[in-house]
Amino acid sequence: MKKTIVSVIVIVLACLAMYFIARSFGPSAAPSSVPAVETAAQTGSSATPAQASVSNAPAPVAVNIRNFSFSPATLAVPAGTKVTWTNGDAVEHTVTANNSLFDSKPLAPGQSFSYTFTTAGSVAYHCAIHPMMTGTVVVR
Repeated sequence: MKKTIVSVIVIVLACLAMYFIARSFGPSAAPSSVPAVETAAQTGSSATPAQASVSNAPAPVAVNIRNFSFSPATLAVPAGTKVTWTNGDAVEHTVTANNSLFDSKPLAPGQSFSYTFTTAGSVAYHCAIHPMMTGTVVVR
């Protein structure tokens, strides 16, 4: 019985150590040459490259993925805003809309995903790998 208790304590301590080690890695541990993940379908844009360069689009907005959370977790943007999420954690995450509007697929550390919001409303999203990670974009 005593060996079982000691074994359980050792396992719990090892899990906690791994958790805190994973959290200690920041963007500096991520490779800098990982490209952004983005397609016309993911950005919600049907504009050609020429049209895209001559637009009055709102300034892009950045969301950081760090310490198993989205920051900021809630943001309000005007329609037409491009939001880019960048994974600053040492593990993969996704950016997945609860209503299936977008899904980044797994983002490796350092990778980014962008989506352009074109319709007013509230879009809740989460990390499909870590469902406790949630966020909301309110489009005006």
